[in-house]
Amino acid sequence: MGFTFLAPLFLAGLAALAIPILIHLTHRERRDAIQFPSLMFLRRVPYRTVRRQRIRHWLLFLLRVAAILLVAAAFARPLLERASLGPAVLGTAREVVILLDRSYSMGYGDRWSRAVAAARRAIDGLEHDDRATIVLFSDGAEAANHRSGDGTTLHRVLDRAKLGSGSTQYGPAFQLARDLLEASDLPQREVVLITDFQRVGWEGQQDLRLPEGTVIRPIDLSDPEPANLAVTGVLLDRSPQSGSNRVAVSARVANAATVPVSDLPVVLEIDGQELQRRSVDLPSDGSATVRFGALAVPDRVTPGRVWVEGDRLSQDDAFHFVVAPVRAVPILVLQHPSARSSETLYLRRALSIGYDPPFDIEVKRVTQFVPSDLDERALVILSDAPFPRGAAGQRLRQFVAGGGGLLVVLGRRSGQGAWTADVAGLLGPGPGTVVDRLGGRGGTLSILEYSHPVFAPFSAPRSGDFSATRFFRYRRYEGPPAAAVLARFDDGAIALTEVAAGAGRVMVWTAGLANLWNDLPVQPVFLPFVHEVARHLSGYRQAPPWYTAGQVVDLALDPTAQPWGAPPALEADEEQQELVIETPSGERFMASAGGDRRHLELRGHGFYVIRPMEGTAFERRVVAVNLDYVESDLTPLDPEELVGAVTPRGDGDDRAATLAAALTPAQRERRQGLWWYLLVAVLLLLLAETALATRLSRAAR
Repeated sequence: MGFTFLAPLFLAGLAALAIPILIHLTHRERRDAIQFPSLMFLRRVPYRTVRRQRIRHWLLFLLRVAAILLVAAAFARPLLERASLGPAVLGTAREVVILLDRSYSMGYGDRWSRAVAAARRAIDGLEHDDRATIVLFSDGAEAANHRSGDGTTLHRVLDRAKLGSGSTQYGPAFQLARDLLEASDLPQREVVLITDFQRVGWEGQQDLRLPEGTVIRPIDLSDPEPANLAVTGVLLDRSPQSGSNRVAVSARVANAATVPVSDLPVVLEIDGQELQRRSVDLPSDGSATVRFGALAVPDRVTPGRVWVEGDRLSQDDAFHFVVAPVRAVPILVLQHPSARSSETLYLRRALSIGYDPPFDIEVKRVTQFVPSDLDERALVILSDAPFPRGAAGQRLRQFVAGGGGLLVVLGRRSGQGAWTADVAGLLGPGPGTVVDRLGGRGGTLSILEYSHPVFAPFSAPRSGDFSATRFFRYRRYEGPPAAAVLARFDDGAIALTEVAAGAGRVMVWTAGLANLWNDLPVQPVFLPFVHEVARHLSGYRQAPPWYTAGQVVDLALDPTAQPWGAPPALEADEEQQELVIETPSGERFMASAGGDRRHLELRGHGFYVIRPMEGTAFERRVVAVNLDYVESDLTPLDPEELVGAVTPRGDGDDRAATLAAALTPAQRERRQGLWWYLLVAVLLLLLAETALATRLSRAAR
């Protein structure tokens, strides 16, 4: 242990010690003078001032010397160097982080009110020098205030805190707490964790240990045997079995309790009206599916929900969705002037039985094609037909560049003259010769790009087998340099390519689709393959019937209004269009269709209603939002498991030494504040010196 000084040059002030020494060793002339009427009869005798050889008033001298000594030491910024600095030196001020769980599982019973009360008690326990930060967390974490020791300010933060719709994730909360504690210069660190300790919120393998010396104070709000009913999912079935333009609704209901439930009412509600009611028996810790009758699809986007009677956790008792009218994807099939209708039979039938989405098909001869035929189209299929020329061909290229899709099917009529050089950048130099593999069993597809959206649905086992298809003829083809090869035959020849053209896409299939050059049209994979190609090329975007809390919605893109093609470009006035957002809680605020405010984060669960401020091309939009139902599992984990995983590896006894080693000398000097105590001592010494000097002066008189 020893003293050092951060500003030792100020010790030069010790030279001032000579002042009291000179004062006390120097004889002063007496102030008492004797008046004589005349000096003419007196002889002048020389008198010399002499210095005293001893100090008469030692106490006064020492007081003055000590005052000067302490002033110099105070300005030199003294620092006490010790191997370990205890609380008496470091102080007892705490940096407190209050982690308050606001995930929706905290809505179980009175958990939220108990959590807020616990946070208030933690605030009331703060000392004068303590600082606290309230962190609200669910699947994310945010500091609700800047570090403060003002209890009134902290209580106001809790007044504004609300239960959220997110799921529990402890990782972000402890990460933020660690950052806050590491940035603190206070000697003591503490984390108050207020939560229901859900097991689903902790992955276990995360390394989120808090800084050394941190004290963790858990407050467990879990229940020993929680019971919860939840509607965890809804299926909207638009299959042909449901009927034309009808949808069948089924719901999944779960019982997270140790006792079964009998005759539980489950209600289907559309546009605020109860339409159907069913009863279901649920086993303990089990679930069941409830099926409702098919419903006619309304002609506008309509909100709906399936709900059960409320229990202690009401947030997950309902599942929200929207039912939107079905818009068929418009497809134009252009065939060769001499082609028979049977050549597109399999293609037309495969597309006509599509229901998710349905396809609206029109077949024309390429010689009858006019530019206006592309109005309101999503996809054009050239079925063994030449590329249109003139104004019609120019319009088709513009259609693709604007976001439309084009599928070129090569066949026996697709020779060298299938297209001209002006479309070589789009389709390549032109079709090649026919490869004849009639001998033997024919060729097969050997290489498929399963990462592509067209083939991704067939990547799983038993999801579709292309290897059974036999190809007896196909055309040689080399696409443009930018084309991607998605499928090849077993001899390496190209079967399917794709190239991006502006906002649209172009695919070329080299083996025909008429059951003449191959048996693909009679294979089970033909129907889903054609549907995937049509969906991909048309840019079809299925409007989700619901979102999950925490997702983001683009206000400028409404899939229910235009479910295919490139997203429409907004005009300048449309980008500035003000929109009114009404949240599930009834709160309203403004947003815009363009710029930085075009993205809306869905924080609540229920229905968001988006309306334009005034007459505009934007229509009223309803967005359904549901919770992450993983959170409905209320099974708690052992608090000691979580606390032990984030507790510092050290035992905490060397907190002071660790802190001292981590601080710079200037920080340690600022913490110790010894200069303040020295100046107080100087003040006391000067007061004592003044009193003593006055007393001695009076005694001398």
